[in-house]
Amino acid sequence: MNFKTIILFVGLLTSLSSCIFTEEIYVKNDGSGSYSFKMDMSEMMESIDMSSKDSLKEPQALDTIVFFKDLLEEKKDSIKKLSEKEQASLEAIQDLKLHMQIDEEKGKMLLDFGLEFEDMSELKNMQDKIAKAQELNENKDSKLMSKADIDYSFDGKIFRRNVIMKDLSEEKIQEIEQSIKQSSSFLDGTQYKIIYHFESEIENISFKDALISEDRKTLTIEVPMDSVMKNPKWLDFKVKLK
Repeated sequence: MNFKTIILFVGLLTSLSSCIFTEEIYVKNDGSGSYSFKMDMSEMMESIDMSSKDSLKEPQALDTIVFFKDLLEEKKDSIKKLSEKEQASLEAIQDLKLHMQIDEEKGKMLLDFGLEFEDMSELKNMQDKIAKAQELNENKDSKLMSKADIDYSFDGKIFRRNVIMKDLSEEKIQEIEQSIKQSSSFLDGTQYKIIYHFESEIENISFKDALISEDRKTLTIEVPMDSVMKNPKWLDFKVKLK
C-alpha cells in the first residue's frame, strides 16, 4: 500500500458518524507498556449503500501494519525540503505504527495507532502526535482540534491521566469551538472509550462511573465523544493501585 492510500484512510477520521474511539493502555509495574488508539468505523462500512458499489468488482480486504518510521525514511528526500516546523511534526510520529483492518464484504474497518513505551513520559501529548499523522492528509483543516493536552504519569502506585488546558488566545478558542460545532453531526452517536490494564489490582479510581473488571486489574470508561470535546477535563482522573 502506498503512502497516499494510507493517509487517505487516516483522513477518513473526520468524516465518520456512530464510531467508537478507544484509548487503551497496558501499564507494567515498572512504568513501561503499550499505548493504542483505535478507531472502529465498521458501522460506517455497513451503512454504505450496496447498490452504489460496482457489482463486478471484488470486495476489498486489507490487514496490514504500517510503521511511520519506514514511511518517513522512504520520503526522507522530500522531507528535507520541508520547513523545520513541518519536519519536527513528522519526527514526532516516527515511533507510531498503524494497524489497518479493512474488509468490505464483512463491513469491517478498524484503524489502530500503536506505540510501545519504556516510560510514561513518552506518551506526552499522544493526541497531538495522532493529529499530526492526520495532517499528512491534504485536507488539513478537516481534523478536529482540541483545547487540551493529555499527559500520563505513574509512580508504581498512582496512575494519573492529566488533562491540561492549553493556553490559547480567544481567537483560537473560538476557532476550536466552531470546529466542534461544525463536526456535531459526525460526533452524534460517537463514543469515546478508555481501557487501562494494570499488573496490580486497582484500589480505587476518582472517576465515579468507571467499570472495574472482576480481577480488579482493568478499568473501562465510555462516554459520548461530543462531551469529551466540549469538556476535556471530564476525563482527568487518577487510579490508585494496591
